[in-house]
Amino acid sequence: MESGGIKGRNLLGISGVPNHPRETGTTLAANLLSRFRMQIAFQPPAAPGYIPPEIPLNEADRLADLRELDILDTPAEERFDRIVRLTSKFFEAPISYVALVDEDRQWFKSRIGMEPEETPRESSFCGHAILQDEPLIVPDARKDMRFAGNPLVLGEPFVRFYAGQPLRSPGGLKVGTLCVLDRRPRDLTEKELRILHDLAQLVEHELALRDVIAAQKEAITAKEALAAAQEDLARTVRDLKESNKKAEQLLQNILPDGLAAELRTRGRVEPVHYEEACVLFADFCGFTKVASSMTPRELVDELNDCFCHFDWAVGRHGVEKLKTIGDGYLAAAGLPESKPDDALRLLRAAIEMRDFMRERQQEHAASGKPSWDVRIGLHAGPLVAGVVGVRKIAYDVWGDTVNTASRIESAGEPGRINVSAEFYERVRDQVTAEPRGQVGCKSKGLLEMFFIDSVK
Repeated sequence: MESGGIKGRNLLGISGVPNHPRETGTTLAANLLSRFRMQIAFQPPAAPGYIPPEIPLNEADRLADLRELDILDTPAEERFDRIVRLTSKFFEAPISYVALVDEDRQWFKSRIGMEPEETPRESSFCGHAILQDEPLIVPDARKDMRFAGNPLVLGEPFVRFYAGQPLRSPGGLKVGTLCVLDRRPRDLTEKELRILHDLAQLVEHELALRDVIAAQKEAITAKEALAAAQEDLARTVRDLKESNKKAEQLLQNILPDGLAAELRTRGRVEPVHYEEACVLFADFCGFTKVASSMTPRELVDELNDCFCHFDWAVGRHGVEKLKTIGDGYLAAAGLPESKPDDALRLLRAAIEMRDFMRERQQEHAASGKPSWDVRIGLHAGPLVAGVVGVRKIAYDVWGDTVNTASRIESAGEPGRINVSAEFYERVRDQVTAEPRGQVGCKSKGLLEMFFIDSVK
C-alpha cells in the first residue's frame, strides 16, 4: 500500500484507498481534487493501438513528494549512473534507465541506450508501472494492446520487452521506476525479479539521501490549502470543456483520423467515394487443414501472433487496418486522405507480412510444428468507404476495387505478393517484379498480374 494510513474510514471516503500519514490540510484538499478529476476524466487511447496510463488517485501527494526530492532536471550523477550500468550489465539489456514521472513527462535521471532526456508521460511505459506495487513486466509489447501502437514500439527504440520496478520516495509514494528494455521479446525469472527489486532499493536509498539533505518545507494551513483547492477545482471545471476531445480519441481505435468527430457530432459518418485507393488482401494457405490439427487455444494463439505482427506492420507504415475475416486480413492505404506514396507504403507493409510468415514457417518446421503460408494480393482503384452499424460499429470499404483485390490474392501463390497491373504501374520504377501475363480470375476473366519480390 502507498502508506500506513489512519485505520477505519479514510479522509477521502474512498473504499480501498488508505490515507497517507500526511493527509491533512493541504493534502486532503488536493486529494479531493484528484478524486474529482478521476471521476470526470476518462483516459481513452491517445492514438490507435496504445493506451495512456491513468492518473493515480494520490497524484497530488505523489507530485509533492517528487518535488521535495529536488532532483528533476539536475545533471547526471555517478551514484545513479553506477546503478544503471550494473542493471544493464546484469540483465544483458541494451536499454536501462532511472525515470522520474512528473505531470506530463518521464525524465531520465540516468540512462543507457536512450537518446532523449525525457519522453511524454502519455506514451510512457513507466506511467503504467507506477500504478502498481509489483514490477510491470511486458514480455512482448507488440502483443500487448496497451503498447502495440506506442511510438516507442513502432519507432526508436523499437521496444519489445519492458520491465519496470516502481521507485518509492522517502515518504512511501511511487515517483518513478528503474527499467530494463530490450528490442526482443523475453521474460524474467523469479531470481531476476528479486535482483531488479534489490537494485531499485539502491536507487531509493540514493533518493532518500537527497531527501535528508533537502530542507523540509513548511506546512500550509488548512484554510490556505482549501483556497488553493477551490482555485484548482475552478480550473478543473474549465478543463471539462476539453473532455469531449479526449472522448474522440477513444473512437480512433475504430475509425481513421478525422472521422471520430464527425460521428460524435452527427451520429453517423457520411460515406465517401475515393477516386483512388490501394487495397491489401492477405489469406492463409492451408489454414483449414492445419487448424484441424490444433486445439482451440493453439489456433487462437497462432492467429493472434500473426495478426499482431500484421497490425504492427501496417501501423508502422501508416496503413489503415480495416478488419480480419476468419483467417483473412484486409487493409488499405489512401484513406481517409491520399498521399503520393500510398502504394509504396502498402507494399512495404505487405513485404514485412510475407517475411514474417517465412521466418515463422522455418521456426515451426525446425520444431516439428504445423504452420501455414500466406498469399497477399494488392490492387488499386476507386472505392467507397463508410461506417456501418450502431453497435460495435465498423469502418469498411466497398466496390469493384475491393472485390478485385480479393481475386488478385486468390490468383496468387503461397509466400508471394501478387499485384494487379493498376497497382504495379504505381510502383514499377521502385520494385523488382516478375511479370505473369494474363491470368484468369473468377468473375473477372483475364487480368494482367505481377509478382513483386522486393523494393529496390
